[in-house]
Amino acid sequence: MADKTVLCLCLDITEQDLDRAVAEGFTDAETLKRYTASFMGPCQGKSCMDTILARLADKTGVDPESLRRPTLRPPAHPIRLGILAGLGGADAS
Repeated sequence: MADKTVLCLCLDITEQDLDRAVAEGFTDAETLKRYTASFMGPCQGKSCMDTILARLADKTGVDPESLRRPTLRPPAHPIRLGILAGLGGADAS
């Protein structure tokens, strides 16, 4: 069985997934995000962004510091932490 290097633990995005996306032309962080859902898991890229951007820079031959970080958006409506943690129902206040 081949080794599998996971770059995004939230969404199980692997090096192979990222390499395939780059080969198909998704060579900037914003389009990569839309194609692979990178940075869109529960951590919103906090645990994987640097690793994914470093791999993207390596595959495209650009300086990692020159890559523009993708747009991160907060939830549309405030959500209580207890609801996110599963400690209360949708009507919990």
